[in-house]
Amino acid sequence: MRFATSADTSSMSALPGMLEAPQVGSFEARMRVRVLASLYTAGATLVLLTLALPHAEQAVEAGLLAVALNAYAIGGLLFWQAHRLPSWALSATLAWGSTLVTVLAYCWGAAPSPLAFFYLWVFLYSAYFFTRPVALAQVAYVGALYGALLLLRSPPSGGLAWWLVGMATMLIAAIVIRVMRDHVESLIVRLSDAARSDPLTQLPNRRGFRELLDLELERARRGGQPVTVIAGDVDHFKDVNDRAGHHVGDAALQRVADLLREGVRKIDVAARIGGEEFAVILPGCDAHAAFAVAERLRCSLRDAFADATVPITISFGIASHPAHAETAASLVRAADEALYGAKESGRNRSVVHSDALRGLVREGRDERDIEAERFLAVVLDLAEAVDLRFSGSARHSETVGRYAELMARELGLPEHRVGRVRLAGLLHDVGKVGVPDAILRKAGPLTRAERDVISRHPELGAQILEHASLADVQAWVGAHHERPDGTGYPLGLSGDELPLEARIVAVADAYEAMTSDRSYRDAIGHERARAELLRHAGAQFDPGVVAAFLSLLDRESARADELLAHASRSA
Repeated sequence: MRFATSADTSSMSALPGMLEAPQVGSFEARMRVRVLASLYTAGATLVLLTLALPHAEQAVEAGLLAVALNAYAIGGLLFWQAHRLPSWALSATLAWGSTLVTVLAYCWGAAPSPLAFFYLWVFLYSAYFFTRPVALAQVAYVGALYGALLLLRSPPSGGLAWWLVGMATMLIAAIVIRVMRDHVESLIVRLSDAARSDPLTQLPNRRGFRELLDLELERARRGGQPVTVIAGDVDHFKDVNDRAGHHVGDAALQRVADLLREGVRKIDVAARIGGEEFAVILPGCDAHAAFAVAERLRCSLRDAFADATVPITISFGIASHPAHAETAASLVRAADEALYGAKESGRNRSVVHSDALRGLVREGRDERDIEAERFLAVVLDLAEAVDLRFSGSARHSETVGRYAELMARELGLPEHRVGRVRLAGLLHDVGKVGVPDAILRKAGPLTRAERDVISRHPELGAQILEHASLADVQAWVGAHHERPDGTGYPLGLSGDELPLEARIVAVADAYEAMTSDRSYRDAIGHERARAELLRHAGAQFDPGVVAAFLSLLDRESARADELLAHASRSA
């Protein structure tokens, strides 16, 4: 008797490779035990099915039946005792799985030529799931069993040749699968790093900064050493974007990042924690030494941009552990208070935190502002995480915020409202944290149930932003998918019921989405995106907002052409 194909025994022969003696009490270990049990029972069922079908007369039916019953017993035991099995029992199950495959092949009653394919599965699983020493032990065990079977029933061409061919095939397959595993692990590490890095400057972002700060604080506590945070904010950076364009602003931020990176020690960490906000972690450095570092960085940046079209400077606030704060949150807050003092006292300077400064800051702004800023930092982190999960980068919401800011200014909104509209653009998709990946990344059309799920994200976003300091932004985020014709969601607002700020965010969101690649479709291009905005103006989009947006796009395009022409003439 023989199985129809070598794949029929994959369930049986894969059994040993699923475990590498993990701690059985953990969720991962229990899951692996259950997978192993499933493979045992599936293999036993295939053996019984083979016995029920016509098979070769020389097959040892009693042996095959014994293998099936044995596998059922082991599978049932694994299911029943998944929470209690000691590590040695898992190792024994691993060895017994390889033994059962050998017995199964022997009981076929035919030449063992297909055996290499059966053991191939064992090698693939062991190479993927095991540590290297355990995988090598599995290779040696399987090689010994395979050799023993060939000695008992040697094929006409000789057992040694079969052994060499079979083992070489399995080893090559094991090496390939191991390389694939290492490659996948490398990709996971790179994706994890990307989630903690700012795509523009390649510095750690806010999330990466906080994780590194927590780590350095823990080291400082154990070693009794200080650690200092320098919080920096580029002065009047909005003037750069307004007068020279956002492409120049991005280049300036990259240059600032390079200066900070080059101006500190290798053990120090520079990070971009906001639009034009930076921070530096200085392990083993007290406030006085950090002040010297901050002044050197400040002067270096001032001199680097002295001849720029729009000269810029930077202000620094300095706070140290344990002198000024004990926790990461309080240390960042203390550095922010010192930065506020630097801004209030004239900018382009470095200020070390002090209790007197804290009192001055409280006179200058409401105590609730600090708590509100902490809440805002959390939701900005959340919005960035949603962007990374959905589009693979953190630029979608950042770009929507920039477009919304430009439109608000084009429409003549007061400057304080312009900033709030930009914030709404940054936070507009935060509610997608509650939408499953299968829906967010689905390549085909959504079902009605899936559309219902994704249609709730503006409402969920408004719930997440429920804070007194964000009441206006909360309303705009909740309404950014409403439409002037009343067919939007979630409330079906129309006409004057729909805030202008929400209409601005809607246009910015749609244009950025149409001009960016996604995992499930390619960008349609700027010209087609403009045409789509015009085609749906009055129904999906506010006509006045669309007109303002297209006008500023034309102006930015003309400015870019002029700069290119000037550069060409200069060259």
